Amino acid sequence: MKLKLSVIFICICLISVKLNSQNLSVDAYNVSWTEKSKIASDAMPLGNGTTGALVSVLENGHLWISVRHVDAWSEAHRLLKLSDVEVEVTPNPFKNTFKQELVLTESVIYLEGDNGFKSKIWIDKNNNIIHVENNSDSKFKINVTLHNWRKTPKLINETNLKGIPGGVTESPDVIVNGNKKAITWYHRNSSTKAFDWTLKALEIKNPEKVDNVLENRTFGATIVGDKMVNTSDTTLVSKPRKCNHLKIYTLNKRVNSAKKWLEELNAQVSKKINLKTNWENHVSWWQNFWNSSYIHLSGFKEAKQTSAGYAYTMYLNAMAGEGEFPIIWNGSMFAPDLNEVLQRNHTGIKHFKDKDHRSWGNLMLHQNVRLPFYSMNAAGQFKYTNPFINLYMRGFNLMKENTNTVFRHEGTVVRESTTLWGVIAPGVYGVNREGLEPGQQQSQWHRTHWNAGLEVAWYLSEHYDYTLDETFAKEKFIPFASEVVKFFDLHWPHKGGKLYFPDVHVLETFRKADNPMPFIAGLRSVLGRLLKLPDHLTTEADRTYWKELLARVPEIPTRDRNGTKILANAEVIKSKKANVEVAELYSVFPYHLYGVGLPDLKMAQDTYKNRTTLVDDVGGKNPKWAPGYLRGGWHPEAIMAAMVGLTDSVQKEVVWALHRPVPEQRYPGFFMSTHDGTPDVQHSSVAATALQRMILQNVNNKIILLPAFPSNWSAEFKLYAKQNTIVEGEIVNGEIKHLKVTPSKRKKDVVIGQKLEAPKPEIWED
Repeated sequence: MKLKLSVIFICICLISVKLNSQNLSVDAYNVSWTEKSKIASDAMPLGNGTTGALVSVLENGHLWISVRHVDAWSEAHRLLKLSDVEVEVTPNPFKNTFKQELVLTESVIYLEGDNGFKSKIWIDKNNNIIHVENNSDSKFKINVTLHNWRKTPKLINETNLKGIPGGVTESPDVIVNGNKKAITWYHRNSSTKAFDWTLKALEIKNPEKVDNVLENRTFGATIVGDKMVNTSDTTLVSKPRKCNHLKIYTLNKRVNSAKKWLEELNAQVSKKINLKTNWENHVSWWQNFWNSSYIHLSGFKEAKQTSAGYAYTMYLNAMAGEGEFPIIWNGSMFAPDLNEVLQRNHTGIKHFKDKDHRSWGNLMLHQNVRLPFYSMNAAGQFKYTNPFINLYMRGFNLMKENTNTVFRHEGTVVRESTTLWGVIAPGVYGVNREGLEPGQQQSQWHRTHWNAGLEVAWYLSEHYDYTLDETFAKEKFIPFASEVVKFFDLHWPHKGGKLYFPDVHVLETFRKADNPMPFIAGLRSVLGRLLKLPDHLTTEADRTYWKELLARVPEIPTRDRNGTKILANAEVIKSKKANVEVAELYSVFPYHLYGVGLPDLKMAQDTYKNRTTLVDDVGGKNPKWAPGYLRGGWHPEAIMAAMVGLTDSVQKEVVWALHRPVPEQRYPGFFMSTHDGTPDVQHSSVAATALQRMILQNVNNKIILLPAFPSNWSAEFKLYAKQNTIVEGEIVNGEIKHLKVTPSKRKKDVVIGQKLEAPKPEIWED
């Protein structure tokens, strides 16, 4: 009798009580299904910042968990899925009854089935454990099967590694033999070939002193369950019970041996778990997350789906934002199986057999990688920006050495395509240097597309402006920015007393031009930011040099179009369009030289209305592949429209972009891609950033509210402004009715609308 009571008590505790939500607005965006999934990729996501999972219940009633990790990068520089786990419950609890619900405030998935069957699936925010808690009124058996497809070595020839002799071989996964009560598997990076050839191509003199962040990286998981035993190395089975707690422990770590990794994983499994306390801490974290920043719209037809799309974007940031490496742009760690979900972009609509394949491979292209991280600042998600910042800081000294070696002058050039080591990919730079000049890039797509260093420097300055972290400024922003601007100063000639950038790229769109906008706007903005720093953070010699250099930067290029003065891509364009970017508006975003509250707003607005992709008088017509691919994805025009106060344009783009589901996937927070892979985190982040800037923009020391907000929209919001400031309020029909600013001393800096009007006294809340 004592034993029975004990078992009943455990079963009741497994499905802990759902805590009351403190944020009803976010609960409105929960996702609920009453039909099972036809494919495993039709799934709901979970993530704790590093470990992730896609969870679905297939038509046969089997639960399918695709296990992910944001740092599961192989020796061939590919982000891999850990494996898939199939859970069969007998008898089938979903034969007659089925409900699957994602509750955002708890980051949990609840399942309901026949005979009172319930399952609670969650990834502990504070521990890398995927919990599957099952409970039923009647007994059931569980069979668990590991599906692992990396069984043999695989030769990888992605663009990153093009030209490396013999390619790079990705080792197979290892499934641990002889377990009696667990399924354990791992991938261990066994080769340093990609790293070795990368440094060799860049002529790094002492590669042995460089930390290879992929060397000895080992990642995998182990599965254990209540009273479960192995029937093989890849299967577990339970006896009939009314409750079962399945746990999947993940571990991603660089260790000297597989034995050491297994010891650490086993130690993790052996730790006692206080499930109730861990669950409460998990829920508390997520509720604090949702309350820390939000935008809830109302007053128009698409308000709920637009607000939901914004929330799903913030959720994507949180699920994958705490890794060692940045969120990858073409699918994050949640990329689907492209054998199930079609790739849809301008390169073709097709399937791929490799379950680890992602559209455009694993290239870390700056113009793509950067975009999710812009949505994080106004949401106060500064912790999630660290992997992006650290990527470039990791390679900073290496690119400085490469610059000094190949160009024989000081400064640092940061190129468009990078690797996890923070340096350019060898397949893009060129492993075989025959026929190339020193430092010349083999790929013609961005041979002199060297905007990345300037934009990273700009982003570092933004981070400082938001946080006022002087240690960050001294250790990262100032050293990085100083080297980048020095490169531009020393690498090019002068003409008429000004720096002259002849025959260079304008992003990817023009391959030959003089004095491109991204170089000029970037230099002006970054130098301006350096000069605005408090004097005690810089030296008088530095300030003198930066002022003198700024005086030698060319003027912002403009042009006349049908009698209207607008911003130009470059002073002179010498080639046809090869892509569909709007480089002229880089002076608006990211570099913020023009916009609401700044001079020449009309010129910036006219530029947006006559931007490169809409006209044929600069570089001719758009490329043949471009029609139908001019919005969404990596296109940042929605942000630009918000920055210049074109309310009608930005509201149209935001509403469209934040509800763009993938046809094979019902989860509305997985956004279809224009050019790349799904879920397209560039696409959703651009829309989220644009929505934030419809409500709040930082201009010099001013906080401008409602610079591009429709008069028929209403909202509740809580956003972060620069200088460690939080702004929260209520908007009704385009007017602020309630407003709170923390700290209160910044109330004096708040203005409203494009006319920069002072707030009405009655709107303030203490």
